[in-house]
Amino acid sequence: MSDSLRFEIHDRIGILTLNRPEKLNALIPEMAEGFMEALTKSAEPGVKALLLRGEGRAFCAGGDIGWMLQGLKEGRIEEMKALLNLGAKVSYGLKTLPKPVIAVIQGAAAGAGMSLALSADIRIATPDAAFSMAFVKLGLHPDWGGSVMLNMLLNPAIALELMFTGETIDAKRAYDLGLVNQIVDAEMLEDVLKFLCVRMAHGPSEAFARIKQSTLRNGGHTPESLLALLEEEGRQMAATMQSPDAREGLLAFLEKRLPKFA
Repeated sequence: MSDSLRFEIHDRIGILTLNRPEKLNALIPEMAEGFMEALTKSAEPGVKALLLRGEGRAFCAGGDIGWMLQGLKEGRIEEMKALLNLGAKVSYGLKTLPKPVIAVIQGAAAGAGMSLALSADIRIATPDAAFSMAFVKLGLHPDWGGSVMLNMLLNPAIALELMFTGETIDAKRAYDLGLVNQIVDAEMLEDVLKFLCVRMAHGPSEAFARIKQSTLRNGGHTPESLLALLEEEGRQMAATMQSPDAREGLLAFLEKRLPKFA
């Protein structure tokens, strides 16, 4: 596992930490092996639940914009697609993992970072959490399961509003929409997590697995149909990624100016 991710098992709880705090835990292809290893180990009988969190002051700022723009300039499209494929695999892995998945969101959860949080089963946010489907601001389609999970969780009109505008919403708004289960003050966070993890660690594994299966099925999905949706999302993102609007959006972001889309 690379230094960009950290995974450990403590008292039957898997803990996966995004570990690029200097980059606000932005996602890069080098995380692929670590994500897959964490999902595999979390599926083992000795693990009751998976806790997903970010190191430092943010949960995850999404894809590494500088890396993406450089990749587009150099024509490294296959590397870009590999990151999209990773997103589909991670989102699918979290939603089909036969264990509860708990995401802890502090600071920014933007773009693919918000998508990643939405793939968890339970989301706990600190008051400073900020959520944004920021893709559209860069001329991009959502990825890492964002469009799929939003439509599972929200009224389609609200989901579209968040995706069309890229609006940043605070923890209270996210809670009101049902995207967040709890808002917990930072000084109380570890105590709340400990209590929840103890409950999960002593819970019934068979019931947990079947509850997740039923929840997916009750939403009108099978594992196969979910994977198909995630893969199609990746194809839509790949198409927009190669558009002039995406190049302009990424460049404008790095230059700290408003984009001029076609």
